Amino acid sequence: MSVRTTRSDGIGLPTVSRYDLLLALLPVPLLCGTFASILTPIPEAIAMGVASLPSALLVLYAISVAAPTIGRSA
Repeated sequence: MSVRTTRSDGIGLPTVSRYDLLLALLPVPLLCGTFASILTPIPEAIAMGVASLPSALLVLYAISVAAPTIGRSA
């Protein structure tokens, strides 16, 4: 016996976890540093060095404060 499903059964917004957001935010400071070095006379090495600091802080936050935890099974 087959079961008919409605069209909306498989359609839904994907859920985004905070770990997904952290991964998406990691390259943002580096991109800002790239654009800063292109649009201003700041040398690329300095712009990328300064822009890497917020990315490093995001990595430290992700592995220390917001580290994934293993849930206990009941």
